[in-house]
Amino acid sequence: MALELIIGLTEHRTFGNIFQAFLIEKRVSFYSIAKLVKLHDLPELKLNQHQEELVRLCNQYSDEALVKKFSKQKESGKFFQEMDHTLFQDHISPYIDQYMRQIALLLMQQKTRLFFKQVKYSNLYDEDRIEVPETFSLATFCFERNDEGTRYSLAIEHEGKPLNIRNKNLAIVTSQPCSFIWQNKMFLFRHISAKKLLPFLDKEFIQIPKAVEDKYFETFILNTVKNYPVKASGFTIENCDSHKSMLLSMEPNLQMEPVFVPRFKYGEAEYLPNNKSTVFVNLQKQGDNYHFKKYRRDFDWETQQLQFLKQLGLEEKTGTLLPKGLDLLDQTDRLFELLKWIGKHKQELHEAGIDIQQNQFEKRYSTATQDLDVEIKTSEDWFDIYAKVRFGDFEIPFIKLKRNILNGIREFELPNGEVAILPKEWFAEYEDLLPFAKQEGQALKLRKYHYQLLKKRLKGIDKTFFQRLEKIGQTAAHPVALPANIQATLRSYQEEGFSWMYHLYEHQFGGCLADDMGLGKTLQTLTLLLKLKRMKRQVLVTDPTESKEQGELFEENSDEQIQPAALIVMPTSLIHNWENEIKKFVPSMKAYKYVGVQRKKALNLKGIISYYDIILTTYGTVRNDYELLKEHEFFYLILDESQNIKNSGSKTYQTITKLNAKHRLVLTGTPIENSLSDLWSQINFLNKGLLGNQAYFKREFITPIEKKSDPEKQEKLKTLIRPFVLRRTKEEVARDLPPLTEQIRYCGMSKEQHKSYEREKSIIRNSILQNIEKEGMEKSAIVILQGLTKLRQLANHPSMVQGNEQAESGKFDEIFRSLKNLMAEKHKVLIFSSFVSHLELLKEKIESEKWKYSILTGRTTKREKVIRAFQEDPENRIFLISLKAGGVGLNLTSADYVFIIDPWWNPAAENQAINRAHRIGQDKKVFVYRFITEASIEEKIQLLKERKSTLAEKFVNSNNPFQAITQKEIINLLS
Repeated sequence: MALELIIGLTEHRTFGNIFQAFLIEKRVSFYSIAKLVKLHDLPELKLNQHQEELVRLCNQYSDEALVKKFSKQKESGKFFQEMDHTLFQDHISPYIDQYMRQIALLLMQQKTRLFFKQVKYSNLYDEDRIEVPETFSLATFCFERNDEGTRYSLAIEHEGKPLNIRNKNLAIVTSQPCSFIWQNKMFLFRHISAKKLLPFLDKEFIQIPKAVEDKYFETFILNTVKNYPVKASGFTIENCDSHKSMLLSMEPNLQMEPVFVPRFKYGEAEYLPNNKSTVFVNLQKQGDNYHFKKYRRDFDWETQQLQFLKQLGLEEKTGTLLPKGLDLLDQTDRLFELLKWIGKHKQELHEAGIDIQQNQFEKRYSTATQDLDVEIKTSEDWFDIYAKVRFGDFEIPFIKLKRNILNGIREFELPNGEVAILPKEWFAEYEDLLPFAKQEGQALKLRKYHYQLLKKRLKGIDKTFFQRLEKIGQTAAHPVALPANIQATLRSYQEEGFSWMYHLYEHQFGGCLADDMGLGKTLQTLTLLLKLKRMKRQVLVTDPTESKEQGELFEENSDEQIQPAALIVMPTSLIHNWENEIKKFVPSMKAYKYVGVQRKKALNLKGIISYYDIILTTYGTVRNDYELLKEHEFFYLILDESQNIKNSGSKTYQTITKLNAKHRLVLTGTPIENSLSDLWSQINFLNKGLLGNQAYFKREFITPIEKKSDPEKQEKLKTLIRPFVLRRTKEEVARDLPPLTEQIRYCGMSKEQHKSYEREKSIIRNSILQNIEKEGMEKSAIVILQGLTKLRQLANHPSMVQGNEQAESGKFDEIFRSLKNLMAEKHKVLIFSSFVSHLELLKEKIESEKWKYSILTGRTTKREKVIRAFQEDPENRIFLISLKAGGVGLNLTSADYVFIIDPWWNPAAENQAINRAHRIGQDKKVFVYRFITEASIEEKIQLLKERKSTLAEKFVNSNNPFQAITQKEIINLLS
């Protein structure tokens, strides 16, 4: 006999009516239940898809399934006995109801029969069958309103026929939506819940008192009109097809990120696209009249509107809309991009009927378009920047945004109270410019030397001006003719350096010539001064320091067109070198040493400044005579070894920077010794404000570069200073250098050193003269050599004779100053001396600086180890060598500088020393410096050597050296 799957409506001991799946077989006059079908039975049964789905749904609320889902207990009996009422009402009953509803809907398809199944019996009869119609029943709420109040009833009809449920014995099957059985027929509704139907089982209508009528209309009746068919009397319900619009709201999401939220407005009510309602209702009350407007969702129109926004570049993100690519931006950038999108598409949105709103923000943001109009004009020393910003109808001077841009504040309040978000590009483009700009009215003024900051912003600028400025950095392409009477042949890089300084002069910029030591910074500077020299007044025919009358004559006939002298400030040890190089290279220029006792002659300083071309002075003199010097203007203010002003808090810096000069220049091989603050001090002296104030420079450059090695800040700083700093290393200009370059570096004595020297010189001269008179020249050789040697030692350093560690030496200071420069430039140097004690003094100073070094004297035992340490260690840059120990047998080609710190009249020994570095295998150009103390026996010997070139040969090779030198020459040496 064939088995049939049916659904039985039976009563559960706890839950009431439930559907269960049974297999039945046909008997003569009844049906016998063969099996309650469980999920595990499905593989053995040949059921169709519809039947299998019914079995699955029924088993979702089997006892076992309910215990597993809602209880930790394993025993179902205990679970049902102790079931909490709230758990049943709020969770279990709705859970069962949803599956019962799905089964009822499947039964409407008429593919499976439904029967009443009594718990105690296992047989079914045809009378137990429940008819399931294919159509839904309809429930209509009927409202009647009059002066006494409002009442409503429920009219039910099925297939067009009314169905009266009052006082009927109905069996409720599902609650939400409702389905019930009456007279073996199941009635199903689309939406109405059983709760709304139950009151009318024993009532004809429900009365709403007048007192609570407003509340009922605003809540219950409004929802009823929205969700169910309604017949109304005493108030109106209008079905509306128009009056719909779209809103695009900018507001924060749950993560407080700004997004676009689309909303659809039907009448006065707004709804999100994901709202599941198909009908919207608005209630309007005018006087005592209630009027409902009922809108049915237009899904096609909504889809078209959303599609239109996507065509404008928006994409959907979890119910919100964003311009493409916004996910990775921070909150302010997102907000700016949203506002920018609105501004760009405002007209299109308006034409499409889409309104823009802002919600849940503390501020109201401007969606107006933003335009920045910049015009730049050039004056003698300044760029005048006229910039205006337009936010829609508002025009605002750009200067008002200065605080925002410098402090990274992107919100700017407009006159109407709205807040504009400033574009990030404005910050990137102008934050490096504004710190240097000076406000004047509504304009910004930027000094000419900041032209690098404007190169990218050429709108409104005379481009020919920039083309002229480019000459500064393109000296090779724009050479300047050398002055005709320069007494030197400049190398090509020196000509370029001179042209660079001249172009700076033309544009009234200061510059830093930062070539390596030995490349001729002095010569390049003197060439510039000679090129710029102007004729002096004819009336000033003599030195004003020598004729008071001439000084007075000048005062009576002053002429503002006279070019004042250039003031060159340097360490004391360099005065003599500058004086010599002026005489050698630019003899047509008059130079005055404003140092020491010379200053006493400078009572008429104005006359001196007018008469002389160059005034040489020292940093110490400027500090001491600042009050006098500051009253005068100089043509050029030039600082040699300008690292002397690296400390901006020092008195030297404070006084030097306040001196008056039309033009400024600094010379140094080491513009940065310890920190970028060294650079700031020198650049600020040259072009005040070029790098901003100290606080700005530290924040913007020192901290990010020195602590974080920020490449962007490094490049920004290079861009600012590039036109004003010219640095060439020896390696870069090697092709222009001879294999060997020799220079004499003259050094002045310290005050106490000079006194000691003159005192000892007098004693030695008397002793030698007495010995010559008594013994003759030939027998006085030893006494002469001893006396001259003692004077040499005093010229080097008094402590070599006196043993006074506190003694000072001008030569020692100059040697150390030069050595310090070479260490900063990372060169290697050989230092030769004929006195081991001199090397020991340098050794102590070197150790105090913690520089690596090697030393080779007659006492050194492991020569090869010492030599290898110097040759192979790149950090070991100093080799102290005694002439006697290092004259032969050494190959020191890693060095490219040689210091001979106590030259004498034996060039053969010096040449042997030089050949330690300048020999086969040397791939670098070698610089040799001879340090000679001026006004000493060393300088006298140097002059004598120049006059008598054979002197050294005779002196060294002769058994009686003083046959080659006369008594008169000995006296001259000691004069």
